[in-house]
Amino acid sequence: MRLLVDLRSHVTTPPAPEIIQVQRVPAVGDPTIINGKYLLPMPLDVDFPITSGSYLLDGAGEIDGNDVVSLGYAQLLAAYPQFGNIYFNPLLTSDHVKELVLDQSYHFTDHSVSPPVTFFSRFQTGRESGVPDDGQMPTHTAIQPYNQSMNRPGMLITNEIDLAAYTLDCNGDPVGADQFMVYWKLYGFDVTEDIASDFGIFQGVNAPALRTVAETDQEPAGLTVYITTDDGANWCPVGLLEPIAFCDKATKVRLAFRNDGTNKVYLAAFALLF
Repeated sequence: MRLLVDLRSHVTTPPAPEIIQVQRVPAVGDPTIINGKYLLPMPLDVDFPITSGSYLLDGAGEIDGNDVVSLGYAQLLAAYPQFGNIYFNPLLTSDHVKELVLDQSYHFTDHSVSPPVTFFSRFQTGRESGVPDDGQMPTHTAIQPYNQSMNRPGMLITNEIDLAAYTLDCNGDPVGADQFMVYWKLYGFDVTEDIASDFGIFQGVNAPALRTVAETDQEPAGLTVYITTDDGANWCPVGLLEPIAFCDKATKVRLAFRNDGTNKVYLAAFALLF
């Protein structure tokens, strides 16, 4: 299941997105016209009832736990009972953008080459909360393609994800987690030309620009996803929904998405199970 949401209602202040359609997830590559709308994916394409009382964000423009996003990620967590908690970022609002590294205050160090190489964030997204004209276009956070002239991959890095409050022992002390699993959702986009012509090869053509979205490969060539439990001293690559375990427990982790491919990678959402 995936939802179609009215874009105009999302850009109000605060955002008040209206769910206008529920649809089955089509086959990979099957395009859907998306003009004036955006998609809200459900993890694992799960189905649950959507009623007139269902909502995407509450009256303050926030996720409150009873919204359809939270319900969807609760289903994802329930599908993997070896994990007890889930952090998710649906990249819907300026608050969600703020959970990403947006400047050069932090970097990714590639220790697989000698000498190690440092990369900073290189991606497109909205404007974080707390700045003028903040806002976010859902499903359009994109990791830039590899820049051959500068030898720089596209890079998206999260701020530290604090697990302490969710990993307490019987004395109420945070002990952290040592087992994790990462989820993400990618989409592919295409835009046709707006053509109105009465001469040449397009004579008689009057066609609007159409923006389409399609399901796509979730692990395309060139994309590598990493997790670190020691604030970047070591980055471990992870697969989609593949468990990974560490020797020591950690109370803070980061994720990184690296694009060494030739096309933008559109990241609609991501999550961490622990």
